[in-house]
Amino acid sequence: MRAGKLFSLLLALAPALAQGLPQVRELAGRELYWFLVNRVQEAVVVGLPPASLGEALKEKRLTLVLGREAPPSWARGAKVVRLGGSPMAGWFLLADGRFFVAPKGEAFVVVESREVAATLYGYFAVALAGGK
Repeated sequence: MRAGKLFSLLLALAPALAQGLPQVRELAGRELYWFLVNRVQEAVVVGLPPASLGEALKEKRLTLVLGREAPPSWARGAKVVRLGGSPMAGWFLLADGRFFVAPKGEAFVVVESREVAATLYGYFAVALAGGK
């Protein structure tokens, strides 16, 4: 993520972060896989995560927010919302109304904060309401 985009994201999250410090963890890919399998029931995925992590989401209530890309096989049965335009350049997910998960170099960051999740979910609320 470029510095400008990161700054914009932090600025957008500022009101949510002002509510209190969220719990932030950094997990390796294998740890995140097991986190998704065991702790997550419902996820909104913006863009496409690596297929290995997608497999961890197979049995979850899943909403995919995509550009033009086709939903992968692990997302069979997921609600798909199209934002149009080009394929998504990156990805992140919101889980169970309290987790924000995104790549960070070779690892992944997991932010546990209902306020952060609600703020980000709010940006996609109109598109999510109209999804198929």
